[in-house]
Amino acid sequence: MTARSLARILDTLTLPVFASNQRGLLVYVNQAACRVLDKPAEALLGAEEALFFPPQGQRRDDDLECVLVVNGREHVVYVMRETLPDTARPAKLIAGHVLDITALRDTELACALHQKRLEALVDNLPLLLHAHDDNGRIVFWNRECERVLGYPASEVLGRVDIFERFYPDPHYREAVRAWHNEPDCFQERETLMRAKDGSKRVIAWNQVRQAQPVVGWSCWESGVDITMRKAAESALQESERRADTLFQASPLGIHFYRLAPGGRLVLKAANPAADKILHRDHAQLVGQPLEAAFPELSSPELRERMAHTCTHGEAWKTGHTDYRDDQIAGAFELHCFQTEPGVCACMFIDHTEQKRLETRLRHQALHDPLTGIANRSLCVERIDTALQRVRRRPDYRYAVIYLDLDRFKLINDTMGHAAGDAVLVEIASRLRASVRELDTVARMGGDEFVVVMEEFDSYKRPIQAIRRIHEAMAVPIPVQGQDITITASIGLALGQTAAASAEEVLRNANLAMHRAKSMGRNRVKSFTPSLLAQTLKVVRLENEMDRALSRGEFYLEFQPIIQIGVGQQLFGFEALARWKHPERGLIMPGEFIPIAEESGKVVELGYWALREGSRILNRWRERYPHLKDAMLSVNLSPQQVPKPDFLPRVREILTETGLPARNLKFEVTETALMQGGTMVLNKLEELRDMGVSFSVDDFGTGYSSLAYLTRLPLDHLKIDLSFVRMLECGKENLEIVRAIIQLATSLRMDVVAEGVETLSQQGILRDLGCEYFQGYLFARPLGEGKAEEFLRRFDMALGPVPSALPNSNPENMP
Repeated sequence: MTARSLARILDTLTLPVFASNQRGLLVYVNQAACRVLDKPAEALLGAEEALFFPPQGQRRDDDLECVLVVNGREHVVYVMRETLPDTARPAKLIAGHVLDITALRDTELACALHQKRLEALVDNLPLLLHAHDDNGRIVFWNRECERVLGYPASEVLGRVDIFERFYPDPHYREAVRAWHNEPDCFQERETLMRAKDGSKRVIAWNQVRQAQPVVGWSCWESGVDITMRKAAESALQESERRADTLFQASPLGIHFYRLAPGGRLVLKAANPAADKILHRDHAQLVGQPLEAAFPELSSPELRERMAHTCTHGEAWKTGHTDYRDDQIAGAFELHCFQTEPGVCACMFIDHTEQKRLETRLRHQALHDPLTGIANRSLCVERIDTALQRVRRRPDYRYAVIYLDLDRFKLINDTMGHAAGDAVLVEIASRLRASVRELDTVARMGGDEFVVVMEEFDSYKRPIQAIRRIHEAMAVPIPVQGQDITITASIGLALGQTAAASAEEVLRNANLAMHRAKSMGRNRVKSFTPSLLAQTLKVVRLENEMDRALSRGEFYLEFQPIIQIGVGQQLFGFEALARWKHPERGLIMPGEFIPIAEESGKVVELGYWALREGSRILNRWRERYPHLKDAMLSVNLSPQQVPKPDFLPRVREILTETGLPARNLKFEVTETALMQGGTMVLNKLEELRDMGVSFSVDDFGTGYSSLAYLTRLPLDHLKIDLSFVRMLECGKENLEIVRAIIQLATSLRMDVVAEGVETLSQQGILRDLGCEYFQGYLFARPLGEGKAEEFLRRFDMALGPVPSALPNSNPENMP
């Protein structure tokens, strides 16, 4: 075969064929090579092979694969060369052919890339994936398995003992192995596995047998970590169980209502507490409308609010919602909220008993438990309401009537508190009957009552009410078989007087009542601004009395007591307290003594008078021998004697001043002696044993018991000046004085007549047997200096007759 024929044959091949000489120059290319290199044969012949194929030194000897670059495009080709035998001409030629495997390599690369992507996908799936072989060993373990269970693939793959770590319980482990070996496909099972850190994980596995298994693999298993879901399901089940337990055991009534088409609320469920609270079986009412299931709260307003909650989810609650039907009345507190769209829960608390208790407590808080009428709190509330109405309505009228029962304490003391309570109940009933229904009758405490009158046309109405009250109280009250007549001192405060508060109104009425009581009881007094001013004046005097004692504003005046018998001599002095106020000047005893007695300051005032009088008289006794037996008469307050320190303080004062006890005489009112009791009597007896004498002051003006007088340690009776002044005005007065003197004589007591102002009065009293005299006829009360001057003149006169005594001239008359 010729070379030309061989060339034509080689040109018909699709496989590129070339030949190169020892210098690497191409000496032959067929048409396929021209097509591959994209150049004509003329351009290729004589060109260097290295332009198209890398030199042999840059490739391994066994590496047939190389890159062919044509027109900037790379082709992966197999280049196979073979050196021609030496017999070939020309010698040392290298022949070769080229196989283009670019498409094959692209396919291989694509497959490799796809493989890597699949591996990455499997490794990063949020599913646990692993595969088993026929022996049960794990042959594949993805990263999710590592993440969830904590075991790396190196500790799992091919390890026979790994299941002992997954499932420590042998029985549970064998059950899992059996499940792995089951032939059925698409089996699902939840297993409890122990992770590497010891925690328990719940995995839901899905086992799939392979239709075309990987060599050595028998099946795949995919799993999902449902530990959190299981925990949530368990928590949900527990929550539902608790909710059902609470629903069944709750002391609150609970209804569930569904909003039906048409807007009707239908009962879905009710708990046992609802049955108990509403006294009905709700099992028979399920499916019934609200009107049948809960008629107490089926008002249009509540139905509308509950329907709104079902549709919009707006929760709400109420305070006490009152209800009333034909038999009962009560109150519920409601809490309504949406449980799901179209359904609401209605929780309710029965406050019926609480409301009844609150009503009772409010009644008890505002009413007197004994009489059932209003108490002070309700009275103040009603007066406050009246004051508010006055501010809104200038023509509004109200009045407050304040009553205090006269001598009510005697009923408790003599008949007992049960009798006193019965009287109070009856008085309250009569007061209610004496006023209108809208008026308020209140007990302020003790034996004090208040009537608050409102809405009347004239201020004559309170006066008419007081008249009816007097008429009602005039009827005797039967108590323990006796008929008792009770009177009351009444104070009236009209709404015409401006007041800022209810307490101020009550104060005004109380002041008026006390003024009525001081006027003689069973009287009525209206409040006036002048009464308040006078009361404030009294309060100021009371507050200033302590300061007056400490600053020496009090002083004593002495009025002589003359004994007229065969001769005339000075029997002694009565010490009378006076108050020289730094602003008001002289304040007489008639003004400050009642204040001192009411406030209790009369106790210290009495001890001051005793100390000061004893000191002065003892000094006079040392200066004037004829005063050796002179008596100091000091008024003794009923408040002093019951005090525990009474006797020690009297002894202390006598020791301090040096005045002998026989020169001291206490003057006590007969009423104080009658009310003193055994304790007072014992203390007076002890003083009597010391030498102190006693005189009944103002005898005849108080309450006397002749039998009781015989038991008292008395030395003198002092005839009140009111009897002395009336001696010449009628025979009846003369007989009264005669009886007093005869009584004193029979009781072996001397008589002192006070207020003697004329010689005629003195003569009559002497004829009746009176020996001791005190009054302006002999001397006015004298200050310490003038009293001592009187002593000197009396001593020089050696028993003067009244006309010769100092200060006996007519200008000394009152």
